[in-house]
Amino acid sequence: MGTAQAETEYTLADGLSQNSVLSMARDEDGFLWLGTEDGLNRFDGYEFRVFRPEGSNALAAGANYIRAIQASGQHLFLATNGGGLAIFDRESERFRLLGVADGLPAEHLNALAMVGPQALYAASRNGLARLQWQGDPMLAEITITPLPFGENARQRDVWDLHAGASGLWIATGDGVFRADPQGRVEPVPVPGPERPFNTDALLEFPAGVLWVGTWSDGLFRIDLVSGAMRRFLPGQEDTRGLRTPRVHSLKAGPGGTVFIGTDRGLSWFDPGCDCVKQLEHRRSARVAGRGFTLLALEVDELGGVFAGFWGEGLVRFTPQDRVFHVERKRDESPPGLNHSRVRALLEDRAGDLWVGSGGGGVQRVAAKDRIAGAPWQFESLPFPAQAPEAARLAWHFVQDRSGRLWVGTDDGLYWTDPQRIDWQRERPYGEDVPMPGVRNMLEDSRQRLWVASSGGLGRIDAPGMPRQRIPITDQSSDPSFRRQDESVHGLYQDPEQRLWIGTSGGLHIMDADGTVLAHYRASDGLPGPIVWSIYRHIDGSLWLATSGGLARVVLNGKGVEGLTFEDMSGRVGLPHGGVFGILGDRDGQLWLTGNRGLIRFHPGTLEYRAWKQSDGIASDEFTINALTRGGDGWLYLGGIDGITAFDPSLLREQLERPRPTLTRVSQDGVALHPTAASGDIAALQLDHAHAPIILDFSGLVFDAPGAARYSYRLDGADDFTELGARRSLILDRLPSGSHVLELAVDNRGRRESRKLLSIEVIPPLSATLPFRIALALVVLVVLALLYLWRVRQLTGQRRRLESQVTNRTRELRAQKEALEATAEALVVANDKLKSLSLIDPLTSLPNRRALIDRTEAELSKPFAGTPPILALIDLDHFKRINDEHGHLAGDDVLRDFARLLTAQSSSNVMVGRWGGEEFLAVFSPAQADGATQWAERLLAQVRTRRVVHGQISMTYRVSIGIAPAVPGDSMNSLLGRADHALYGSKADGRDRLQLATDPES
Repeated sequence: MGTAQAETEYTLADGLSQNSVLSMARDEDGFLWLGTEDGLNRFDGYEFRVFRPEGSNALAAGANYIRAIQASGQHLFLATNGGGLAIFDRESERFRLLGVADGLPAEHLNALAMVGPQALYAASRNGLARLQWQGDPMLAEITITPLPFGENARQRDVWDLHAGASGLWIATGDGVFRADPQGRVEPVPVPGPERPFNTDALLEFPAGVLWVGTWSDGLFRIDLVSGAMRRFLPGQEDTRGLRTPRVHSLKAGPGGTVFIGTDRGLSWFDPGCDCVKQLEHRRSARVAGRGFTLLALEVDELGGVFAGFWGEGLVRFTPQDRVFHVERKRDESPPGLNHSRVRALLEDRAGDLWVGSGGGGVQRVAAKDRIAGAPWQFESLPFPAQAPEAARLAWHFVQDRSGRLWVGTDDGLYWTDPQRIDWQRERPYGEDVPMPGVRNMLEDSRQRLWVASSGGLGRIDAPGMPRQRIPITDQSSDPSFRRQDESVHGLYQDPEQRLWIGTSGGLHIMDADGTVLAHYRASDGLPGPIVWSIYRHIDGSLWLATSGGLARVVLNGKGVEGLTFEDMSGRVGLPHGGVFGILGDRDGQLWLTGNRGLIRFHPGTLEYRAWKQSDGIASDEFTINALTRGGDGWLYLGGIDGITAFDPSLLREQLERPRPTLTRVSQDGVALHPTAASGDIAALQLDHAHAPIILDFSGLVFDAPGAARYSYRLDGADDFTELGARRSLILDRLPSGSHVLELAVDNRGRRESRKLLSIEVIPPLSATLPFRIALALVVLVVLALLYLWRVRQLTGQRRRLESQVTNRTRELRAQKEALEATAEALVVANDKLKSLSLIDPLTSLPNRRALIDRTEAELSKPFAGTPPILALIDLDHFKRINDEHGHLAGDDVLRDFARLLTAQSSSNVMVGRWGGEEFLAVFSPAQADGATQWAERLLAQVRTRRVVHGQISMTYRVSIGIAPAVPGDSMNSLLGRADHALYGSKADGRDRLQLATDPES
């Protein structure tokens, strides 16, 4: 799976175990845990890890369907549908299962609530139970006590539990109940609906205020002190964002906000207006008449929301999603846009918003109907029936001084009185309009209307008069420039009454009478040949939106004949691509539209900030000149997928605090589980001759994880080693002693560092204190013996000879011991060299030699049933990646694919780098039956990968050839069939696998 890279929708294709997300929780480390219909998922902002209990019994199978999650310390408590209560230890990654046989009222649980570190309530359709234990819940005896409902309870179905400040709240099929600390359960009256009524969700927030979500009776807010109650139902003036009376989940957010999950998506309560607003699922506007059932919610401290949908996966809503209001084409009431591609926008003097689209004609939204967080009601204003189809392509609006509203279309000009719609055409129907493709308009100081079109520049001197052509270039100009200058896009009149004109050929300036004063092309310093629009800032400076980026006009005191242009895009590093439009806000900031998202640019400080679709705007691609500022300061921007509207003063910079965290520690493909040490630092012990260990980590940044950058240091070094976007590290040959790994994560300027892992490397025996003491004693003994030998030598020849023989014998023994120690050191060194000779240095995978050894070992074993299998894998068009992006980018792709192979493969499947862009997988007979499925999963995972190298985001594909062994096969014959199969998959179009044919067929 590739990194998320600010994507906001996650499904099976991204590694989620199943597309129905039923429950969510954040643990104390910051990981997001998701319960689906098929397993427990851990999400770190980049990828999902799936956990399922092992075993063939019914509880283990049922425990994969997870209805609710409660996090407490290192443990997760899971309410399952058929598997009872599952307890999961995050450190050891083990499960414990409890069912009816252990005292639970049912094995189909609906909800859980922690009421203390060692007390848990579990809800089912068969009532409620309290669980209590002492110590580690994975080992302790757990006491389960059923809680009876009062006599007034007519149903025992319990759907939700919420531990609030006022007690334990219980949502049932018979209304709301509350349990006191002694376990007494009593009904809580909810004014309005008659019992029995189904309650699905409960939330006490703030303390003393209870929110009640029901199956079909809407949302209630009850003041527990005064008893005051308010009911929210669809259709109410202040509840336009609630599209259904069915509420499934509730979650508190910052600043008094409450998030509401329904069967029609996500809504939220805004305390600022005491109303309910809507947050739209990205795809909901494209799926007519289909609900988006939201069953689980999780909210962070900044107001970022994870929403779990039934059958639709996981969606991340950023805090900006509540600032940006998006309108798209929809097939449900109230009436929406007629067409997705919005090309023209204008707020008229009455405050109504006019919208022109590329095929949907003209629409209008009244000021009173533009309520943020609620769908807007669009009024269509069609031209007369005899208008040609080209009139439905509307490009620009202007309201002149008399109040008349003009619209430029591909059928020329139309105008009307906004208060009494009666469209008039520029020429009578049936007559051709000269220069019909109107792209822009400007009313000058003499109340003349200048008209920019795809066929040239025109002017209407008074209403009712024909449009006359105004030449921009003369016959002496280059013919290619004359054709380009016929496409006119931008118009602006300066205080000296001069007209500035942007065309596909450059910038032109003429006086009020139409006399051309100056021409400027790309060869004169414009960043791009096309000038889309011209904007005057409140400080008097002029700015150009060009096909090459943003430019500032530099006045050199020589009039319009001596202009120069400053390429601001190149100077400050704006995202690559042209700028289509420029719009200023009340604070003097410029908002730039193009095909790379929305950019806020400060002309004074030259600072900028970019927003993408994943941040809440309608799309990353805007249309030319489709932008306007309302009288209240709101900005309205049109693009290929609707309208983005927002108050720029509300767009405050909110960056998540990164939380440096280890996600996995492995050695030789086997996961290691460091033990808890002092504080929050994990501890790991390694032998002095340890194999390389691989550390994977995350910053737990969920809004834009692709923007996070990583660095590390060991043992408090002065400087951190930069890793960029890489989230893994290989440690090898650590010296003996204690080491501490510190990881730093930078989230677009917000940086956090944390000591994550303490590593103790056990020294060799020769470096230990006991060994050195023993060696010193041996030396002392030898010295003593030498002294005795010397004394005995003086006492007589015979004793000297005997002492010489004894001393010689001891010397030989010492030499033997020294030789044995040298041999042992050589063995250790040879083992290390062998290990290095079998590892590919770029990918840290086994190399060709290791793969040959493994394959020949498998072929040497007798096999009567399933044979071993080779899978030869080649990266498609890898040379193109190196040629286009460089070999360093190619290396990033190879390392990314190596990490995917490692994550995909079990210990019985050996994967390695065969050479260049070729990789080899060796399947033992025990794993051979799954080789084809393994290859299919690998192809599917590769299709989702994105590799970021600098500013470049790359994808790649692979082709696979698979060959089973036959008796008598050698390494070369088996590899040859795999290579032939790989050639076949390449010939069939790549990005696929092919099985080798039987050698005897």
